[in-house]
Amino acid sequence: MFQSSLVNKLVLFLIVSIFGFADGKYIDTDLGVTLDQSRFSIEGGVYLEVYLMIPQSQFTYKEATSGLEASVVIQVVLLQDDVVPYPPDRWQRTYKVGSQAAVARMGFVPDISKFSVEAGDYVLQVDILDANSNRRQRIRKPITLELFPEDQLSISDISIASQIVKTQVEGDFTKYGHDIVPNAERIFSPAAPTLFYYFEAYGLSGSDNYSILTQVLSLNGLSEKDMPIRAKKNPGGAVVEWGQVDTKGLKSGIHKLMVTVTDEFTGASVSQKATFYIIKPRESGPSKSVSVDEYASMTGGQLDERFQIVSHVMSRKEIKLFKKSDVTGKRMVLKTFWSRNDPTPETPENEYKDDFFNRVQVVNREFGSEIHKGWESERGRIYLKHGQPTSIERYPATSDRKPWELWQYHHIDGGIEFIFVDKRGYGDFELVHSTAKNEIRDYQWERHLSDISPTR
Repeated sequence: MFQSSLVNKLVLFLIVSIFGFADGKYIDTDLGVTLDQSRFSIEGGVYLEVYLMIPQSQFTYKEATSGLEASVVIQVVLLQDDVVPYPPDRWQRTYKVGSQAAVARMGFVPDISKFSVEAGDYVLQVDILDANSNRRQRIRKPITLELFPEDQLSISDISIASQIVKTQVEGDFTKYGHDIVPNAERIFSPAAPTLFYYFEAYGLSGSDNYSILTQVLSLNGLSEKDMPIRAKKNPGGAVVEWGQVDTKGLKSGIHKLMVTVTDEFTGASVSQKATFYIIKPRESGPSKSVSVDEYASMTGGQLDERFQIVSHVMSRKEIKLFKKSDVTGKRMVLKTFWSRNDPTPETPENEYKDDFFNRVQVVNREFGSEIHKGWESERGRIYLKHGQPTSIERYPATSDRKPWELWQYHHIDGGIEFIFVDKRGYGDFELVHSTAKNEIRDYQWERHLSDISPTR
């Protein structure tokens, strides 16, 4: 079905700049476009759908015959090194508005690109060009496309959608008689609480029934909502499924949608998960806290820098999710972290966030050095995580001992302590022992006060 010989690949050997997207020709910026994708099985290969969520208000509008128009060119391509083994998908959209004042009120529109390809490792590259201003957003992410097993039960990726309705006129979003409108942001809120989902299951026995269990899990894997199990007649080796979940009542933060398919004839069962986000907007009003949109204009590097600070108080699951996410996902992890920890979500202030960045100022002032910023130090990390200690005992250097500090927190876990030693004498205190969970524990820590090793 797919031609992959060297000759055929050389025929399709194309540098992306040939298609009008040469580096240096455009002004690279972040236009706010969000990217998502899903993988499905087809004979001999993988069917890839790439979803875009495009903010119409971010483009440049110029006078046209009827109001104002923005012209946007979109190109999606799969790369293997410098080889483009399949023709890029390229199209143009025109967004129209009556007046410049109305531009800011324009919403997001979904878009989609589709590829039938061989299994393999690729780089997915998406270019969005604002033709009226020569601004370009380029999104690149590595993806692995694996064949779905033919002899065992498996599930495709789950497509998160904002709407699934019966098709009136067949279009780009039509699948099996329904329009499945993707939600590339995977964001839901009280104003748009219904999460729609679509997936495909393969390798069914074709006998007896199969059942579907849909659940919403917390980031830690705890069940937050279970849908009734649905039992259906097994029509054959593969099925397509869609459904919906009411997200009302879920807290702000990161959640997982999990579907489990069980073949009642063989007893085989398989699950698939998809991450989504609940964002509850704040009431309008002044606030010291930065708005939930603060990350919208940040680059990947800027998001990583912010993450390095915030990671001191994030859960392991959130840290892991951030590290494996693309730029869009990283923004969402940071947004939902603050939303989840807001003690008074009904007010415009986020007291937890304000307190945290007040702590950042303290540690940068108190523990910064020529070697690193205060938040990068061990004392800074502990201060950011636990706040001001109940007590601090400081022991200056002596003729035979290095300077060290004992920090105690009487109100945490029945009392915990941290011992820091300035091993090199440059004011860089390192954590050498603690009674807190998941911290270094070394009951022979006093050896660090001198150059004498403990007797064995």
